[in-house]
Amino acid sequence: LGEGHAGLQQFAEAFSVVGTAMTEFLGGLSGSVHLTSASRNLVEEMAHWGDVRSSVNQFAPEDCWALRRGQEHVAGPGMLTPRCAHITENGKKGYVCMPLAAQGETLGILHLCEPNAAEKPQWLAERQQILRGVVDTLALALANLRLRETLRQQSIRDPNTGLFNRRYLEETSSRELRRMERSSQPLAIIMLDVDHFKQFNDTFGHEAGDLVLKQVAATLIEHARDSDVVSRYGGEEFALVMPGASLEEGAQRAEALRQAIKQLHLAHRGRTLGTVTASFGVAAYPEHGAGWAELTNAADHAQYDAKAEGRDRVVVARTNAPGERPAIQLVASVKAGADTKG
Repeated sequence: LGEGHAGLQQFAEAFSVVGTAMTEFLGGLSGSVHLTSASRNLVEEMAHWGDVRSSVNQFAPEDCWALRRGQEHVAGPGMLTPRCAHITENGKKGYVCMPLAAQGETLGILHLCEPNAAEKPQWLAERQQILRGVVDTLALALANLRLRETLRQQSIRDPNTGLFNRRYLEETSSRELRRMERSSQPLAIIMLDVDHFKQFNDTFGHEAGDLVLKQVAATLIEHARDSDVVSRYGGEEFALVMPGASLEEGAQRAEALRQAIKQLHLAHRGRTLGTVTASFGVAAYPEHGAGWAELTNAADHAQYDAKAEGRDRVVVARTNAPGERPAIQLVASVKAGADTKG
């Protein structure tokens, strides 16, 4: 499951029907289903039903006794057990939190509230059988959703760097391109290639090469906006798509990335790996075409020319006559010098 709200949002959408079903199954009780985040530092509401909101939407796992103890926790009138810290009500209501566990993992809780617990001491006991069925069904549904999300992430991400893979980039960027076209906004694409990567691998080994790719990926993510799509395009080549960014903004971002990558200080097994540099090609919609293939082709040619000009530089594709290969424009460069590693 991906970190943050993207995964949780998908679960919330899937559980949007749960509230209606719960009202029928557990008439008279208010309640909610909460899911533990992948990082295990947050428990967030996925569904709610009934008149009483007895729990906060988000809380830390340690705020729930059921999650702390790994078993059902009941509190209410005449009981000495403490109320969970996530419960907002302080009246004479009855509460129960039940862990949702499947395949050896606790995925969240089912939280219920009986407003008239003082007059209904058997409110929980009389529902035990149906509650067991509800908890098992919810836990299994959560486990299946989590597995599906994990498989989805594996299919769209590069395992070494954690970045999106080329297939996902192409699918997403084609959609983004149509969206920018409809709203008359630009879109910039940066393609970059780590300089002398094969020589680097031969000198220091593949483990060190993988470290370089991971650090370059981390630098790209650090400089990306939420709306950007960062991808490992293949081998030592990366791509960054920036919806709403102009050609000029793309060139500026590429130059900032060029400098940031060159400032990386990497060491592997006690050996300093030397300076890492990359060559950049920048293109944009609408200047270099309306289709994804045209834009990537323009950015790719510009990147190729950055290599030919001596590496460690940013080149922006220039528009030209239809059908003619885009000319290039040097934006930032350094002297090739002793160019054994950039």
